[in-house]
Amino acid sequence: MSTAFFLSAFDLVDVGDVDVLNQAAEESDRVEALVLSDEAVRQVTGKLPVIPAKERLEIVGAIRDVSDADIFDPHRSIKRSVNDIVFARESVGVGAAPVDRWIAPRRLRPASDMASLRAAKTGHGVLGYVPGAWDRFHIGHLNLLRRARQHCDRLVVGVVTDQELYNAKGKMPMVPLEERMQVVAAMDIVDAVVVDFSTSKLDVWDRVHFDVLFKGDDWKGTSKGTQLETEMLSVGASVHYFPYTAHTSSTALRQILAGR
Repeated sequence: MSTAFFLSAFDLVDVGDVDVLNQAAEESDRVEALVLSDEAVRQVTGKLPVIPAKERLEIVGAIRDVSDADIFDPHRSIKRSVNDIVFARESVGVGAAPVDRWIAPRRLRPASDMASLRAAKTGHGVLGYVPGAWDRFHIGHLNLLRRARQHCDRLVVGVVTDQELYNAKGKMPMVPLEERMQVVAAMDIVDAVVVDFSTSKLDVWDRVHFDVLFKGDDWKGTSKGTQLETEMLSVGASVHYFPYTAHTSSTALRQILAGR
């Protein structure tokens, strides 16, 4: 059995990280992600990472192609057998760590998979749906997906279009639609992703036929929340609210990045 050890900072995981992990998985039996510590990132780049090591480790460990994830220990031998190989992503610094091969991300492929959606729709149990921007995927996003998955058997994620986000917030997302879809689709608790075109969730229900829609409880008791509940009731679906948490937000990440 061969193991691909993938060494990176994994700071603000993006579609390139997702693809190179997928390439490593295609060439090995299992992939272990080795995450640079905060201090290691500072030594390589001159700056501390945007996302702390504990959260970077948790996010990359949730990616479907990753069998295991750990903080990289430069004092410990990486390989365990002659068949193991150490990968790193091209243009991403890892200091003096031993790397056997550098991988470049491939051309972007569509994330929306009709076969995955059909499987999610025809499976047994409760089908959940959670819409969102998922801009600059962070630990708050992962926690929301995990919370939703606890209340359903299969989970479809809606990714709101760039234009709808601009209409709602007056600014474009940091990450374009297709790349946001790729990152969300890579999470192992997500069964399928779809584009969320409209503020009305009846449109996406026509395509997905979910049983329950998940939203933050900042919508609960508001006019838009009442309208959402009425729309879902009309098609036999329900709305499940989660407590709103401000642990991390894409807006906060935007502000941090703007200051760099």
